[in-house]
Amino acid sequence: MKKFAKCIFLASFCIVFFTLLPAGAEHFTEIMLPGTPYATDVCVNTSAVPGPAVLILGGVHGNEPAGSLAAQSLCRLEIMRGILIVMPRVNRLALELRVRTLQEIGDINRAYPGNDGDTPAHQIAKAIVEVADRNSVALVIDLHEARTFHRLDRTSLGQTILFASNMRSTELAMDAVDAINACIAAPHRKFSLVAHPVRGSAAEYFGRNPQTAAFTIETSSQQTPEERTQQHAFLAKFFLRREGLLQ
Repeated sequence: MKKFAKCIFLASFCIVFFTLLPAGAEHFTEIMLPGTPYATDVCVNTSAVPGPAVLILGGVHGNEPAGSLAAQSLCRLEIMRGILIVMPRVNRLALELRVRTLQEIGDINRAYPGNDGDTPAHQIAKAIVEVADRNSVALVIDLHEARTFHRLDRTSLGQTILFASNMRSTELAMDAVDAINACIAAPHRKFSLVAHPVRGSAAEYFGRNPQTAAFTIETSSQQTPEERTQQHAFLAKFFLRREGLLQ
């Protein structure tokens, strides 16, 4: 834990020191699905310097709060170029009740690309796809949590990076897992790579485009909330640095 905290501190120091807000950069919040029970914030950070757009999703499952907390902390990052779009509370009603999802909503992470009619989960997925398409998103990061450690129990996805089936996703995932594992001492707590995200998930859908890097990041709920939140933020910032949004 001390080793990981040191890595987090050093990464945070570098980001704070180097990522000063470029002139003309803009932060604002819009509402997705306004006027519905499923309305939720979309934090948009647009740099004056052109660059790729990145989408970060948190809180897709309401009993996985660390991803939501990490995403919220990323909303005010000062990026160097491009566009950062963060949806920290995708399944807001489930987060409030601390349940995976509500029966009347369905599982958003099985509903992509979504549609207007089947369930609220499909409607939410469709709205997310519309935001991504409107901004020509080049990288998608979806933050989740699983019950235990994948290296101890292969039926659990805890401590894994699920990467889309394209070359860009594969190469970035390999570098990301090396970066975070250098900060984790216990072998069973290290991250593993898992190909082929779940069908109907955000990572699987967006990764069908060979030009789009897409990932589901799963931490283990056997760790403290602080550890899980830090690991989510560490990996998200790693990908943002690789896309040039952060120094």
